[in-house]
Amino acid sequence: MPYRILCAAMAIASASALAAQDERRPQDPPQDVTDIDLDDLMKVHVTTAGRKAQALSDVPSAIYVVRDEEIKRTGVTSIPEALRSVPGLQVARLQANSWAVSSRGFNGTAANKLLVMIDGRSVYSPLHSGVFWEVQDTFLEDIDRIEVIRGPGASLYGANAINGIINIVTKKAEDTQGAVLTAGGGTEERVFGGGRVGGKIGEDAYIRAYAKYYERDDALNGADRDNEAFDGGWMGRAGFRSDWKGGDKNRFTLQGDFYDGQVKAVATQISLTAPPSTSFDRTTLRGGNMVFRWDREIDPTSTFSVQAYYDFTYRKTTLFTDTLHTADLDFQHRFRLMDDQEILWGLGYRIYRSDIEDSFVIQIDPSRHVDDILSAFVQDEITLVKDRLRLTVGSKFEINDYSGFEVEPSLRMAWNPDNEQLLWLSAARAVRTPSIIDVDFRLNAAVFPGAPPTILALLTDNNFKSEDVWAFEAGYRVRPAEPLWLDLALFYNRYDHLRSLETGPIFSENNPPPTHNVQPFFFGNEMRAETSGVELASSFQPMAGWLLQANYTYLRMHLNPRAGSNDTTTEATERQNPRHQVWVRSALDLPWNFTLDVTGRFVSGLSAYDLNKYVEADVRLAWRDPSRRWEAAVVGQNLVHKSHPEFNAAGSRSEIQRGVYGSLTCRF
Repeated sequence: MPYRILCAAMAIASASALAAQDERRPQDPPQDVTDIDLDDLMKVHVTTAGRKAQALSDVPSAIYVVRDEEIKRTGVTSIPEALRSVPGLQVARLQANSWAVSSRGFNGTAANKLLVMIDGRSVYSPLHSGVFWEVQDTFLEDIDRIEVIRGPGASLYGANAINGIINIVTKKAEDTQGAVLTAGGGTEERVFGGGRVGGKIGEDAYIRAYAKYYERDDALNGADRDNEAFDGGWMGRAGFRSDWKGGDKNRFTLQGDFYDGQVKAVATQISLTAPPSTSFDRTTLRGGNMVFRWDREIDPTSTFSVQAYYDFTYRKTTLFTDTLHTADLDFQHRFRLMDDQEILWGLGYRIYRSDIEDSFVIQIDPSRHVDDILSAFVQDEITLVKDRLRLTVGSKFEINDYSGFEVEPSLRMAWNPDNEQLLWLSAARAVRTPSIIDVDFRLNAAVFPGAPPTILALLTDNNFKSEDVWAFEAGYRVRPAEPLWLDLALFYNRYDHLRSLETGPIFSENNPPPTHNVQPFFFGNEMRAETSGVELASSFQPMAGWLLQANYTYLRMHLNPRAGSNDTTTEATERQNPRHQVWVRSALDLPWNFTLDVTGRFVSGLSAYDLNKYVEADVRLAWRDPSRRWEAAVVGQNLVHKSHPEFNAAGSRSEIQRGVYGSLTCRF
């Protein structure tokens, strides 16, 4: 409760301070998705793929951009929901407040092969090499775009960008002047609201501040459909961003975010001396970050940037508590060596300190980890034929505390037959370095009574190696006709040293007492895999004011344990990712200032969890006043089914329910 008061106070104080500025201008009306023709769509500029601004149509990689208009008009209320549109991504809602998100397979409750950033700040957790999606949020009105790259990005971004990169890019403070207030509520999104205010604070200096809050209802308990799943929660968040210029050549950014919330959770407690017990508790989530960035233009052919950030996260559950501090410093320099050659190089240093309080069920030894990563990268983009053929060669070099020295090279070729087409090929190596769970973790999963009792336990040690992949891709991006745009990507990946689950011989131990037997399972690197797939994105504009989109994903996975491995999870891993996915959308401007957006998706079954294929649909109907300052919307989510499960979270059968909410937004 104190944090909610703090958020409100921050918003009011920021609004009062900025309102006092005489030079504040009102927020510009938002641009509609249907106001952007396909030529504009292909020329959307992105920065993640090559660490520089490029038109989407020129990027030689499997990239997809979720734009701010799409986020607004589809009515999503969270970042994972916005990612459902991206071909090649597997997005499943586990519970009311948790998601499983991965790229090109290997999805799970602790998916660990995807790098996620917010404005270039990594939100990776060294605990499990993954992302806690329930705390990755911001004021959605401030998101400019979400850039998603499928396939390795390790040659520029390093370890854990093994299957893809997601970069959530927020708008500059200069582009968010004036104020926005939004509020709403409904059956599942019970209460939500937020506000942002921006103003000019000096010559070429701008600032904005925001605060937001939400409460989500519980999902349905699939095992007992007369009850809810006890997985709802609430969260408050506040933040700011300031951008300013230092002369004609320097640009500075300072931004920060702070959040506090609770999520309901069901935990099973076990011990050697008592039967298992189920507790209904709440997970406390708290954190904050601060980011500083300096961009300088040395001359028209040379620029450099420096970014530093600090990130704090606190996660207190029934079974463990994790307090994580992260500090990061990154430098990059781009210059033109010759007219046909551009060099990009950089250095980076990151340090983590993780303090963990464990329990009988989850144990981390040692309880404090201080780990660092030193990295460097270089990339050379060579123009072989002006405006037609480019070759890009590069590599990342890293030293980490778990696997030592890692090299992650890439080779990429791009050919533009004309201004409407791009064909590209790539080959790259990437790694996932070990996490704390891989090397210093013990999970006591079950206790079987007897004389003596027996523990079913997962044990790890320092012998775990990095997982690695060789990835091969090809793509074709084209505008074959005036109203049509197509983007096709094909891939084939070969993985080695993947994490396997090996069975060991039973042994006896007496700590903690009483003396008991242990049936151990161990993490090994005894798994290989091959994956391949097709990803297609398309947009079609049959007439002004009407945009149609359709995306398709095909994924094939085959896992193969090494000789001598006794891993039995191979088949289940293959079958917990959908083979086929389809996402379709119609965005239509109607008379009298109404807009109608209909989104549908098909996901094939997950036989590992005995989940059937399903079709779902969302609908958003909105009205704006002629000035576009006021907007009212009604959104229906998951309208096809009353409820259904999308995934299986550690045996949970939470079912995501049909929901309806209304919202009102004011801009001034």
